[in-house]
Order: sequence, then C-alpha cells, then structure tokens
Amino acid sequence: MKKSDLTAAVEACRRETREALQELYDNVNKGQQKQLARRESIRTLFDRYGVQYEA
Repeated sequence: MKKSDLTAAVEACRRETREALQELYDNVNKGQQKQLARRESIRTLFDRYGVQYEA
C-alpha cells in the first residue's frame, strides 16, 4: 500500500467517525448532551475528531 493510499484511508475513517459521533450527539436530548459533555473521556474523543458540542 502506498503512503498516499494509507493517508486517504485514514482521512476517510476519521471523517466517518467524526460524522457518526456528531450525529449521535445531535440526536440525543439536551440533558443527555450535557451528560456526555461532562465526561472527560467523551470530551477527549469529541476534541480528537472535531465534534461540535457545548461544554
């Protein structure tokens, strides 16, 4: 596998993960969003993948 192929595959995986996490966050109610944003491990994932959330 060429480096460019690997880079493209990694970027596609990161984009898909970000979109899935964003959809999950957007489709829970406000109380659940607050609970998710309070957990350090979840905030770390959201920050890593660029998910928009309210802290």
